Amino acid sequence: MILSAVSTVSKAQFANGDSINPCHIKVSASTYGITKLVSLDTYLSSYEHFGGGYFYNHENFRDARTGEFMWKYQTLFSGMAGFTELYDSQQYILMLNRSWSGFHKFHTDGKIDFYGGAQIQLAGGAIYAPANSNNPVAAKLQTSLAATGMAIYHIDGKAFRIQLDLPLIGAAFSPGFGQSYYEIFGLGNYSNIIHLTHPGNAPSWRLIVTYDCELGKKRNTTLRISFINEALQSDINDIRTSINSGSLSVGFVKTLYKIKGNSPLKPYNPFR
Repeated sequence: MILSAVSTVSKAQFANGDSINPCHIKVSASTYGITKLVSLDTYLSSYEHFGGGYFYNHENFRDARTGEFMWKYQTLFSGMAGFTELYDSQQYILMLNRSWSGFHKFHTDGKIDFYGGAQIQLAGGAIYAPANSNNPVAAKLQTSLAATGMAIYHIDGKAFRIQLDLPLIGAAFSPGFGQSYYEIFGLGNYSNIIHLTHPGNAPSWRLIVTYDCELGKKRNTTLRISFINEALQSDINDIRTSINSGSLSVGFVKTLYKIKGNSPLKPYNPFR
């Protein structure tokens, strides 16, 4: 995950008693950082390009209830703008990712919590290669249903988290090799541009590692350091694509809550 952090262990505040619904308390983090990039898109070039860029990530995490069943709800948004090159060939890359996840806690021993669930992913963006005169842009649009899981280790105001998201089935936009976007959008040739994706033709993943640490004597500020490795890969319509990024980011955690009345406050953590 990787941005201004909203800590896994950050302390939210809510009133004692039932006047505050824990499902309305949200832990939110934004982190900013840099990323290392390797890009390949055979629509534009047959060779891998190497470079880097800037990365932003925002996460919300809270409790949720469906009837009597309690679960965890997570949303993630990330944006990456980068530049890669190989000799005198350059590529400019912009990618945006959005996901919605539901988790069930399977086990806890007091220090380590394990969660598993399902995730909906939506990713879009473009690669621009100025040296290509006929087809300089490759657009990206993909949606997937993914399996997701995380483990969180808590100790003395610190939290270490590992999360893995694996897309299982979805759909992606891809023109045919050599097919121009003018043919698609100008002439209306929309046949064979939307394709089913699965681990066989689109083996992608996202690995998230975060470290949250409470700062100060009062421990009322939480720092997050994040590393995210994301691979968006596909082999569709005779076009191979791979956008692999490793991003390091730093941020702070915020807890959004609502207080009613003058009841005493106590710490609250939706990751628990």
